[in-house]
Amino acid sequence: MLCRRFKIANVTTALYRSHRSISEKTLSFTKHGLRESDFAPVIFLHGLFGSKINFSRHSRKIAADLKTETYCLDCRNHGSSPWYNTMYLSELCEDVVNFAKQQNLDKVNLVGHSLGGKQACLVCANKPELVQSAVIVDIFPTNFTSTLLDETCTALLLLDILNLQSRNEASRLLANQIKAESERNFILSNLLQVKGGGWKWRCNLDTISQFTEEIRGYPDNVSVSPTDTLFLYGGESDYMTSERVEKTKELFSSAQFQKVDGAGHIVHLDKPEQFYTALKNFLLTYGAM
Repeated sequence: MLCRRFKIANVTTALYRSHRSISEKTLSFTKHGLRESDFAPVIFLHGLFGSKINFSRHSRKIAADLKTETYCLDCRNHGSSPWYNTMYLSELCEDVVNFAKQQNLDKVNLVGHSLGGKQACLVCANKPELVQSAVIVDIFPTNFTSTLLDETCTALLLLDILNLQSRNEASRLLANQIKAESERNFILSNLLQVKGGGWKWRCNLDTISQFTEEIRGYPDNVSVSPTDTLFLYGGESDYMTSERVEKTKELFSSAQFQKVDGAGHIVHLDKPEQFYTALKNFLLTYGAM
């Protein structure tokens, strides 16, 4: 079933697809490399407000260094992937499983940042036979109670993008709400200029803003994952707490933890070389079938 929704203020027209059509259309992705080794293919999952380009550099290097194929996906409601009117974590998990099936991938390594990390955690829990290893970047399989995401979505929805002159102007308008310039620039990469004037959002901001509680959460009663998993976190990020580490150890029996000094939440952008070294070393040890 398709339903059409018009949003006049943001001069966007979006097609929303029901949950049942999820397996009928693949997520948008880029592929690098060919599989010429025993290393399982690697799927990269970006964070909230991100896109498949976020891991492009690292994806190419992993494909070359490990002689395997890599995939960078656009999450539902992001980038060039289909827009849906729901964004449940269970659906995000199913999206990855369906993508692997569509690409005839029997075993994969997963790399997920933030929301993409939760996505990867759920695949490890719900479909452990699919996952060779996983690297979870600056997120943990726990609930987050902060209202920062809700406040950020409100601020973005209040931007008058019809009359916006530039991304720099948008960045200035959001500076009080989103303090870190790197994070503002990351989010504002979703602003696309419309031919003839004005801007539009590349991500489905309406649905994202309606599912902030779901995105902040994590399901109860999930299975313990046996997957070899590295939780790689930024030394300057506030996502890391001892309570979250202990909860993660309960859910991942083979969990490892590694800090990237000087990195904030977006570890792979803040410290790309340190991130890549940690990622490559882990995959060299655990990523082969």
